[in-house]
Amino acid sequence: MRPICPSCVSSHTRKKGIRRGNQRWSCTQCKRNFSTPMDFTEEATFPRILSFDIETSLYHFVGWGTYKQYIQHHQITKHQYIISWAAKWLYDDVVQSDVVTPKESKNRDDKRILKSIWKLLDKADIVIGHNGEKFDLRKLRWRFISEDMQPPSPFKVIDTLKVARREFSAPSYKQDFLTKYFELPNKLSTDFQLWIDCEAGIPDKLQEMVKLYSNNIKEYKATENKASLTEAIQTYKNEIIPILKKKAICN
Repeated sequence: MRPICPSCVSSHTRKKGIRRGNQRWSCTQCKRNFSTPMDFTEEATFPRILSFDIETSLYHFVGWGTYKQYIQHHQITKHQYIISWAAKWLYDDVVQSDVVTPKESKNRDDKRILKSIWKLLDKADIVIGHNGEKFDLRKLRWRFISEDMQPPSPFKVIDTLKVARREFSAPSYKQDFLTKYFELPNKLSTDFQLWIDCEAGIPDKLQEMVKLYSNNIKEYKATENKASLTEAIQTYKNEIIPILKKKAICN
């Protein structure tokens, strides 16, 4: 596997001898020279990019009626927890997922699946999600700190909702609209009752939730060359290249 040029991100590189114990390379595209360790591997130089999605439970409140009102924190009777997550490494067809067991769901105990998604985030250099920065990551960070877990290693974030709003003047920026407009695999239909059943720990409904959000991750794969195309280019230039330069010795 040939390394990617840190200057122009081209894979058209060739060996150019050894210098000070490092393998020298020359880029045939931009003519720059750079070095990598002798034990170079693809994993050591190319950032790991993770698409992910989570689903949360409901908050439970008490109140004086169903009219429009401001719900205060002391009215919370049951806090939110993570029901399931799904994730996929870029260019990998395998969708990974985890879901609470019926017992965990009834006890509102998500620590086990928090640990499994934490491990993936900790390995990632870049994560991709639709509204991931405002919703998914903030929810996960709150659950991590609530369970006395350390935050995962730092990573860059590509939020496809922000990308769509910044780059396009579309009639809607919801994932449901974007996938339908581009005629891509769409979200599976669901309703409010699914969340009620998942909190009750019904096994079939928990598996349905996993299937629902695993399908969302497949949508991210389908839109890798659509809504996030511009962001991918900019990320390569502004974020991935600096990562590469830290791991390669450049002229």
